[in-house]
Amino acid sequence: MTRPRRPALAALLVLLAALLLSAHPAQATSELFVLARSATLSPDLLHRFERETGIAVRLTEVGDHAEMIRRLDGNASGFDIAFPPDHQIAGLIERGGLERIWADRLPGFWNIEDPWRSRSFDPRNEYTIPHQWGTISFAVDTSVHKGDIDSLSLLFSPPPDLDRRIGLLDDSAMLRLALIQAGEPRCTTDPARLDRAVALLVPLLARSRLIPVDQVATALRTETLALVVTTSGDAMRARIARPSLAFAYPREGNLVWTDVVAVPRHPPNRANALKFVAFMLRPENAALGTNHNGFATMIRGAEAHLNPEVLSAPELVAPWPAKVGFLVSCSPDIHRRHDELWSRIRQPE
Repeated sequence: MTRPRRPALAALLVLLAALLLSAHPAQATSELFVLARSATLSPDLLHRFERETGIAVRLTEVGDHAEMIRRLDGNASGFDIAFPPDHQIAGLIERGGLERIWADRLPGFWNIEDPWRSRSFDPRNEYTIPHQWGTISFAVDTSVHKGDIDSLSLLFSPPPDLDRRIGLLDDSAMLRLALIQAGEPRCTTDPARLDRAVALLVPLLARSRLIPVDQVATALRTETLALVVTTSGDAMRARIARPSLAFAYPREGNLVWTDVVAVPRHPPNRANALKFVAFMLRPENAALGTNHNGFATMIRGAEAHLNPEVLSAPELVAPWPAKVGFLVSCSPDIHRRHDELWSRIRQPE
């Protein structure tokens, strides 16, 4: 028998290898599909994950949490990672929208600060890890208004220098701020209590500008607006460009929000998703997120990696004796009712 010549054999092996690669194109790239709100995730964070793991991150951004929840509802969203708000987690679990990840078995789980583990919506740490928290209040241009800013009355009964120069967050958080100003429980659904909040909002809406959640950062840089309802992170980033802005800590109280890292049901790349969750539990990675967006992290040790200007930012470090209440989030049903009421009053017939 005549043996094949070595060059012919080598060519045959190359051809076989090419055929095998073309038969399995899906194995060529390892991916992670991520769903987040606009401009909230640090590009440096995602690039670090890609460098460390070789996994390509495919990021999809949405304008607000409502759009995020719409995309997550159902059994197969097509995403591996999402960052939903805490008050939506119980509903997502009930509707089968989240994958169990057993977070307490992941490396780095005990880096989570004590109050943020085993929360009411995920008591066994089956579905989520905490991501970030922030406050909702308002930022004031102190070159326009020289007086005290730490009261909700500045928003709901504005002085002449601020009146008609106010930007309102187009979100039912406005209703909860009005409830606080009215001295009512912020999670109430009692019609009489809600009516008192609506009575504060209706005249304010008539002479203010409504700003979509994903456009607040731009509005804060608009000098025609002297008071803008905003989150602490957006206020911090805006102050860098507009130093006359100051973030208020109303004596009556403000709103605190948190979001989480979760794996949607039936992720296309479950193993990669778990790698990312563990990656987010490392202090140096949590700090990258805070340095980027100005929202506080719940990961112990992250402060050692924060930029000095972030570590001392007044939007993150509330001045004593500011009233920042870490209360249980309103339930999904209460949020739904508040959303419905807000939709009616923001666009009166």
